[in-house]
Amino acid sequence: VLAACSAAPTRIFQTDLRPGEDPPYPVVLSDETGLVTRIEPGPVEPGFDYGDPAIRADPIDPNAFIFSWGGGPGSDAALFFKQFQDGYLLRLEAHSGSGLFGGSDLSLHLRDVRIVTSTPIPIDSIVAGGSSN
Repeated sequence: VLAACSAAPTRIFQTDLRPGEDPPYPVVLSDETGLVTRIEPGPVEPGFDYGDPAIRADPIDPNAFIFSWGGGPGSDAALFFKQFQDGYLLRLEAHSGSGLFGGSDLSLHLRDVRIVTSTPIPIDSIVAGGSSN
């Protein structure tokens, strides 16, 4: 019972990403750590590898980091941030969408979410995972 009382309640944060000329792409983050204070669209990094979900440091704020992934057009994404082993897990669930009139958009859409926390979190303590569309 004591352990259940000490766990941080899950908090929900939302932002919309607008990669290129696409319509808004809603992203919802469920925070089980109690550390997240807000999320917002992050800066696209042209030389970054968007093949798999990954994390990079925010160059201007030690209390923030950037979560990045690439995929198809999609409709929305859910992120889940929780404690994991000696660090944290940030998991992505991206939901597929279809192109205009049911066609397919084969271009790679780069997505970045800036996650701001109440204290700095070492980037190497966060495991990124999940599926991108």
